[in-house]
Formats: sequence, C-alpha cells, structure tokens
Amino acid sequence: MTDPHDKDPLFIPDTHPAAPVQHDEATLQTRARTALAVERTFFAVERTLMAWLRTSLSMISFGFTLAKFFEYLENQRGSPIVGRFGATWSPRMVGMAMVVIGTVALLSAVLQHRRRVNILRREGLAPQWNLAYWVGIAVAALGAFALGSLVLD
Repeated sequence: MTDPHDKDPLFIPDTHPAAPVQHDEATLQTRARTALAVERTFFAVERTLMAWLRTSLSMISFGFTLAKFFEYLENQRGSPIVGRFGATWSPRMVGMAMVVIGTVALLSAVLQHRRRVNILRREGLAPQWNLAYWVGIAVAALGAFALGSLVLD
C-alpha cells in the first residue's frame, strides 16, 4: 500500500522530536517564495488602505470647506443662499454628507485592512507596526470631529 503523501513534494514526514528535520532545497525555496508572497500581499493591502486614506481625506476636507464657505457667505449676506430650484439641498448639507461619506468610507477601509492583515498573519506574516492603520484611525477621528463641528455650529 502506498502512502498518499509520497506524491506531495511539500510533505515532511514526522520524525523523532530530538532528531533534526532535514529539508531539501526545493522545500526551502518554496517556503521562501511563500514568505515573500505574503509580504507582497501585505504591501498591496497597505497601498489599498493608503488610497482609501487619500480619497477619504479629500472628501472630508472638501466637504468641511464647502460647508464652512457657504456658511460664511450666508453670514455675509444675512440670508440663506437659494439656488434656481430652491434650497432643498443646501451646500451645508452637501458638505456634511461628504464629511460623513468620507469618514464612514475610511472607517470601513481601516476595518477591512485589519481583517486582511489578521488573515496574512495566520499565513505567516510577521507582526509589525502598521503606520497607515494608525494614520487612518487618526484621520477618521478628525473626520468625526469635523462632522461634530458642522452639526453643533
């Protein structure tokens, strides 16, 4: 009867715990390639979070600026600015909506990033400090503060 592991090139038979395990060159190369693939995947996940960070920061800052600019114009005129079709969507509401969308998108991206990093850690990624993750959390907190400023003003 043949052992099903005879055809598996990555199978390493169990040996006595005191005896050192001898790995052939192909096994060592395969493990090195796998480790590098996990590392490249981590960097791709990191780039994705940074892209979401840039996009969300743009939305938060533009929305906040839009809301504050039109608030300033209304204060200068003394009356609300009404467009051709009425004031159903005021610039302040559009600005607040952009801040909300940017903040929620960034929080979602941070959570997604965390899940993917945890999966990669199970695949052998070494624990490391993640700057983009912490910057994402800080910018999401700033987005929440910006929204609070717009709502409470």
